[in-house]
Amino acid sequence: MSFVLEHSYLIPLLPLLAAVVVGLFGKTFLRGWSHLPIWAGVGAAAGLSITLLLGLVSEKHEGAVGFSTVWFEWFRAGAGDSGEIVVGAGSWIDPLTSIMLAVVCGIGFLITIFAAGYMKGERGYWRFFAYLGLFIFAMSCLVMGDNLVMLYLGWEGVGLCSYLLIGYDQHRLAASNAARKAFIVNRIGDFGFAVGIMLTWYCFGTVSYFGSGLGGSDGFLEMVMHWQTHVPADRQFLVEWIPFALMLGAFGKSAQFPLHVWLPDAMEGPTPVSALIHAATMVTAGVYMIARLGGMFVAFPDSLLVVAIVGAVTAVLGATIALRQFDLKRVFAYSTVSQLGFMFVAVGVLAPVAGVFHLVTHAFFKALLFLSSGVVMHATGGQLDLRKISGLKKHLPITRVVCLVGCLALAGFPVITAGFWSKDEILVGAAQVSVLLYVTLSITAFLTAYYTFRLYFRVFEGPEMFPQSAGHHGADSHGHVEHDQEHAKHQDKPSKHEEAHAHHHNHEPLLLIAPLVILAIGALVVGVVNLPFSAGVKAHSLGHFLGHSPSFILAHDILEVRGTSIDATQLATQYGQPTEKYAKVHWVAMGLSAVISVLGIGLAFVLHLKDRAKGDALAKQFAGVANLFERKYFIDELYNRLLVGPLRAIAYLLDALEYVWDGLASLIAMVPQAAGGAIRLTMQRGYLQGYALTAIVGLAVLLWWVLV
Repeated sequence: MSFVLEHSYLIPLLPLLAAVVVGLFGKTFLRGWSHLPIWAGVGAAAGLSITLLLGLVSEKHEGAVGFSTVWFEWFRAGAGDSGEIVVGAGSWIDPLTSIMLAVVCGIGFLITIFAAGYMKGERGYWRFFAYLGLFIFAMSCLVMGDNLVMLYLGWEGVGLCSYLLIGYDQHRLAASNAARKAFIVNRIGDFGFAVGIMLTWYCFGTVSYFGSGLGGSDGFLEMVMHWQTHVPADRQFLVEWIPFALMLGAFGKSAQFPLHVWLPDAMEGPTPVSALIHAATMVTAGVYMIARLGGMFVAFPDSLLVVAIVGAVTAVLGATIALRQFDLKRVFAYSTVSQLGFMFVAVGVLAPVAGVFHLVTHAFFKALLFLSSGVVMHATGGQLDLRKISGLKKHLPITRVVCLVGCLALAGFPVITAGFWSKDEILVGAAQVSVLLYVTLSITAFLTAYYTFRLYFRVFEGPEMFPQSAGHHGADSHGHVEHDQEHAKHQDKPSKHEEAHAHHHNHEPLLLIAPLVILAIGALVVGVVNLPFSAGVKAHSLGHFLGHSPSFILAHDILEVRGTSIDATQLATQYGQPTEKYAKVHWVAMGLSAVISVLGIGLAFVLHLKDRAKGDALAKQFAGVANLFERKYFIDELYNRLLVGPLRAIAYLLDALEYVWDGLASLIAMVPQAAGGAIRLTMQRGYLQGYALTAIVGLAVLLWWVLV
């Protein structure tokens, strides 16, 4: 572990070097082997990250644990009353960092393995893997940076990479539009994040989390406890706006309402991209940021209230929309939106351990589900419409099993899945603060179990419906018959390899299946890292480990000073802090969670396996509500009407005015142009003898005028 701490720069550097190698030599030399440098770079980063995590877990710690390393001075700027800002490029390693790095690099590595099999034969294969390496580099910088500017570097880096990866197939209009949408919507949130960073420096004089390290007082998180004494009096009114500006960035990156609209469209990118963005990396950045800067948020409780409310609204919104989506990947995309809402509720109700726990479990089972959908696409030539595929268990037996595991975990099936334990902790945390929040999330959990198994029963069970020809296009995912070009808006474009061989080769090759098996095992067993049953287990749990992070300790200390209605023992447990007694196990809440999950699965069984006609009839009976969900509450149409349309009209007007101004400028320029043309034609003919004759005649005229 000491080697990793001393050379922490290797974790982001190795994927970056791999991306550079592939970018320089992939097209000409590596070609179909372009995945090898990325496997080596990301795999080595994953190995270092897991080594770091295991090393920190194995050591016995007392109090805060954090290691600061400055790689080099990045830049310094500013002067005058606000002082000079000095920003170093360096790492901050603590339990929260180590967990995030293990998730990002570990699951990211599994996705790169899957991608090698899935993208084989695709045009721009080398370019795709170069983008993957760059993505892992940016996300590593994001989670291990020791200051807000380093965080912002990674933040913008993953934004750029998401644009490149979503729009990887630039020849598809839907993909390029989705890439632009993701980029633009994220800029809205990132503007708020940038303002929050500038306000932090203006008020505290630094953007470093913990300054010179543990035990100091020169980091802004360490100053928050007594911010009135650290912030000049004329700037104190600005401090309370910092968490609100920062949360805007979190809402954009983690697709929270109303900035959630980009994430479902991100599935237009290849399936490995969907898994990378939706599961393990980019969308978790907002949750990570609020957990890391917990002290700043708990110091101003109104900001946490906003986080919890927005999270709850987003959870319900995503779940209800997923009820009426027919594209396999789009269901999972809206599920991601909903599950991120759960995580935001967790950090908003002072249960960050539960939020990070669900982040970890969700990374396993959501990556598993997206990659499973990729195997389905690989086998069916790109067909993902739930109305056109059914009973695939015979054709995809292994995929069916691992997908079932992922669906059980997402549905929170009791005891045997990791999703049950992490989601239950969030429900308990919500119940400590608000009955309304608890009821809202419980209803959302029921809907989650229902739509998840609606998908599973439709795809793998029931009567067999396997596309007869790979790449066949019929009705699109919204039920409208379109031309192939329009249908492609809702489907990944299958490779030529897939189109030619979808029904004549192994549908479950090892490169696709091996990562799924590993993720499925994780989706089952990773829940044991935070089991609440005994003091012995709890003392070595994820929560106890996270409790050594200075971010969690500082936030808990501020809450103890400020006070909260939550029971002290329960609050300490939710922040992983040691207490004389352990919080009680919430058996009632756990039992209700189990019942909710089973009821949701049971309803899906009745309506989408036992009697599908009844499910279809129910949708027709409530056609208005079904249409509202299917059309995603018309939010995209509302944005087009209120924002996109007017902005486009203004752009057209300015474009027309540009033609007018260009015309006027050209008209004015015609006068000197005409004069110059006359002079050029009469005097500038290019003949030397003509110039000499003109000079002699001119001289003669001048002499005649002077002498006569």
